[in-house]
Amino acid sequence: MIRQLPLPLKLRDASSFENFLAGDNAELLARVRRLVEPGAGFACLLLWGEAAAGKTHLLEAACRAAHAAGGAVQYVPLAERAGLDPALLDGIERAALVCVDDLHAAAGDRVWEEALLGVYERARAHGGALLLASRLPPAGLDALLPDLLTRLRAGLVYPLKSLDDAGKIAALRLRARNRGLDLPEDVARYVLSRYPRDLHALFALLDRIDDASLAAQRRITIPFLRELEKINNPL
Repeated sequence: MIRQLPLPLKLRDASSFENFLAGDNAELLARVRRLVEPGAGFACLLLWGEAAAGKTHLLEAACRAAHAAGGAVQYVPLAERAGLDPALLDGIERAALVCVDDLHAAAGDRVWEEALLGVYERARAHGGALLLASRLPPAGLDALLPDLLTRLRAGLVYPLKSLDDAGKIAALRLRARNRGLDLPEDVARYVLSRYPRDLHALFALLDRIDDASLAAQRRITIPFLRELEKINNPL
């Protein structure tokens, strides 16, 4: 759905700039932070990267930061556009920030593309910021409306580089600390070696481990995880 602030916004609790492990993306993170500063004026930034690289995290973090600064925000997840009327994008010219997730999902959908072109033009006219995310780089978005693609290419374009294994371990431990958990490095390595390695799956797994440790009143250790596996308690 199209979600608005200050109306109830179902963003993930943990999505913030502070708990985004930048790795090789420090320049991109700094650019996004500047994008949402009050009075920054019009800017368009397209970030792209593989699934679970952290694109949605950054868009949600930007929404939170812009809202905290007092701006109106629109978050548009295009992967969920089925059944939505693109006319819902009308009248958002006063938004301080519009975040468009999964841009690639709308490629070839002329109705949505024209609606997004309108969003771009209104943001430019009223000094708002536009932050978009795609799994594909601009070169892979040729199916987009040419006028829209030309405008996006004229803005800032950044690849979001995926974390290596050491970075994923650090990200897991950072997420755990933000939840008040002690996740030793050897436990994080154990999790990475035995379970799906994309960050979405790892963070969801951490949630389940947290729930299991609270229920059992146990610290998170490798023996504890092995016990859960033995009793067929799916993690």
